Amino acid sequence: MATFKGRLLTQLQANSTLSSLQVSYGDPGGAQRRESVFLGDIETNDHVPESLSSGRRRRIEEFTLEVFVEVSSKPTPQACEERAVELARAVETVLADDPQLNNLDQLMWCQLQSMSMSTVQADAPVCTIRMLINANARLQ
Repeated sequence: MATFKGRLLTQLQANSTLSSLQVSYGDPGGAQRRESVFLGDIETNDHVPESLSSGRRRRIEEFTLEVFVEVSSKPTPQACEERAVELARAVETVLADDPQLNNLDQLMWCQLQSMSMSTVQADAPVCTIRMLINANARLQ
């Protein structure tokens, strides 16, 4: 799972839309910039055996990774949301263009499972998109 997160981070940082932004392995906390993409937690981790036999068996690992897109660089809530969606689409493009993340060992595929968006308007608007990335890997 950590290898998956590391490879996804590398792919996101190389994307032309995201390359000039803060793209980080985890929540940047107080160091967060006005436009950022960061990887969150692994939410589920199921192992399903490929066969019913005794001893060491190959199994399919299924897990979901959170990816956050946060924008606070725009003057209106709508402009924040539009920019956040543009950045989320860039994340989705990385996954769609290379669902095996440059042939990452054991990774069968990964894809966008869902997105949710929330916008807060206090002193300045902030839009956060939470993306769930579903991944399957074949383990020995």
